[in-house]
Amino acid sequence: MMSGQWCRIWETRFMVKNPMVHLPVPHEIVFERQTSPKYYLAGTGRPQEMAQIVCTIAGEGMFRYGGTVWKLPPGTGFMCCLGDPESAYFYPPQAVEPWDFLWVDFIGETAVNIINEMSERHGHFIRFPEGAGFIKYLQSYRYQKRSMRFITATEGGKIACDIFAHLGTFLEINDNDSRNTLLVQAAQQLIMENLNRELTLKEIARRLQVSREHLSRVFREQTQMSPGAFALEERMNLARRLLRSHLYSCEEIAEMTGFSSSTSFARAFKTKIGISPTHFRK
Repeated sequence: MMSGQWCRIWETRFMVKNPMVHLPVPHEIVFERQTSPKYYLAGTGRPQEMAQIVCTIAGEGMFRYGGTVWKLPPGTGFMCCLGDPESAYFYPPQAVEPWDFLWVDFIGETAVNIINEMSERHGHFIRFPEGAGFIKYLQSYRYQKRSMRFITATEGGKIACDIFAHLGTFLEINDNDSRNTLLVQAAQQLIMENLNRELTLKEIARRLQVSREHLSRVFREQTQMSPGAFALEERMNLARRLLRSHLYSCEEIAEMTGFSSSTSFARAFKTKIGISPTHFRK
């Protein structure tokens, strides 16, 4: 911590006995107040093997990552690796109110990798919803003022994973409302409603009023597969269900799953599943 007027209003530190390499390790949960314009923490020179999540409770701070600077009013925050040279957070030079913020940090490569991956998916800057479970979870430690908790590696892993789960839950909910996610969901629904015929990418894009290139890129980004691969996967899933029912012939199933003939269906099924439809049914 750099010089300046600051105060840890409360804190909980964790001492993990015999930490495991592949379990994230919680280090501290702190509610802090800053009032000095001298307060400026840059990632350069700080530990590379630590990661942090910060949330403003009152007042305002600032966060910089690369060439972008965000104001941090109440309900906003950030996550990053402590030693990331692109990062810095500080008390605004012209601020008149104290900056009260809640933060938690972690030790170890596993935690750093989790924070880095979450940052890549959702960005470093965070908007916390009102009544966020993440904040409530951290605040539940406020009754242990300046306490030191001695915990096992698995206890520490559970605390860290609970924190990541609370954070990830609302970040993913926000993502589910994004335009790209809605586009992919609409494309998947359209495919599922037309498993009895082979929809082309051009037709799906036309119906959803987007370009083929945009649909293909967004679909692959969010599902790690192309629309065509998704359609084939679902057609094969339907085929397996129909084969298990013993109610339809292979010719009927081929038609119901959008294949032009039982021969093309059998060829695609064996390529995808590894055995013929006839052997699968037995």
